[in-house]
Amino acid sequence: MEQEKELSQEFTFWSLLKFVAPSIFTFVFIGVYQMVDGLFIERYVGELAVSAVNLYYPIISLFIAVGIMIGTGGNAVIVRKVGEGKRKEAGQTFSRVISFTVLCGIVFTALCLAFAEPIMRLCGATDGNIAYLRPYYMTLSTFSLAILLQSELGILIIGEGKTVTAAVIIMIGGVLNCVLDYVFMAKLHMGIRGGAIATVIGYCSTIVYAVWFYVIARKSSYHLELAKPDLKEIGAICFNGSSDMVSNLAEGITVLFMNHLAYRCYGEVGVSALAVVTYVQVLIAMVFMGYTSAVEPVFSYHYGSGNVEMRRRVFSLSIRWNLLLGAVSMALLFLLREWMVGIFFQKGTAFHDIASEGYLIILPACLFIGFNIFGSGLFTAFGNGLVSGFLSLIRSFVILTCCLFGLTALFGGPGLWSAWPAAELLSSLVTFYALKKYRGQYQYA
Repeated sequence: MEQEKELSQEFTFWSLLKFVAPSIFTFVFIGVYQMVDGLFIERYVGELAVSAVNLYYPIISLFIAVGIMIGTGGNAVIVRKVGEGKRKEAGQTFSRVISFTVLCGIVFTALCLAFAEPIMRLCGATDGNIAYLRPYYMTLSTFSLAILLQSELGILIIGEGKTVTAAVIIMIGGVLNCVLDYVFMAKLHMGIRGGAIATVIGYCSTIVYAVWFYVIARKSSYHLELAKPDLKEIGAICFNGSSDMVSNLAEGITVLFMNHLAYRCYGEVGVSALAVVTYVQVLIAMVFMGYTSAVEPVFSYHYGSGNVEMRRRVFSLSIRWNLLLGAVSMALLFLLREWMVGIFFQKGTAFHDIASEGYLIILPACLFIGFNIFGSGLFTAFGNGLVSGFLSLIRSFVILTCCLFGLTALFGGPGLWSAWPAAELLSSLVTFYALKKYRGQYQYA
């Protein structure tokens, strides 16, 4: 099958880059078109309205986190079963994954709409910006299932070896989102609600393709199968994918903390400036999430097939690629610093000055984040959700939260921005210890 051919190939330094590049592009494009939302909102609604996107970030992070958790955990199980030749069982697992996701979407929508006001206040909304947040919040929360499915199905499609296809689909969705942002906000004057509707429609591109791929054309090596509910398997999938969920969910929670800290340090202007810095953080993380999402199925497949040599080779190449991508990302973002901030805020304004300061201070995180994300993802691929989840929790919540509050208390605004690179540096030490401890068990080095 095409999926097995892609995953079982003899990888070299450059062929691995060719394999992961579409996935990296896919994830980076997701980050870019999230930035475009903010750009259109700033242009057609106002600078203060940009804060609405950042205030909603903890909520959408929850949806994306759960989608990635189910997708990553489910993909590891499905691909391992395919590697073992158990295609019907893989299809049954796939069916349970989709059914569970639909149930989660219904529950999330009901809760978010029923408790809208207290949730918005918890996210950091103030009397000055809640009017911008409310329509954005209500629209996206109503369609939480679309966000869940987009996050999950993108990973499953990449797990099929369709990295180029996944990239094209995401690109189509992103372009559609950008075009509709302009139509809804600039031409139809729908305000920030128009931006939210455009985002939902963009997300649906992945869902439409997945329906064609899995149901209509039946191109996958496994198919939807009648399957009895299996809470034990769903629990194992969620547990195994918990590291990816923890990473995204913790990111949302820490953005919530950052919203409050930015308001404390700079006022409502700081919350809008923080949105731009958050876009850059997401963009950096997406590079390495894209890489790791692409190589996770490779490790899962060779773990199922028992190919130790290929596990070791891909591990060694991955360490080198993550270090190189980190250095290139940092250099490129440094060179683009004036343009990146300037497209959102006019030079000389308080918005621009605060965002520029934060932008420069966070860049060293590029050197460590790839190693940390890959280390956690590796254990997900081997089905060790406990270690993977622990690494993600320590990195993206425990250490980062301590750095946020500790450094902000000591240095004010500059401490707020320096918390992220400091946390990635400290987390890399924990990741290194875990990789060294388990290398004999999983034989990747």
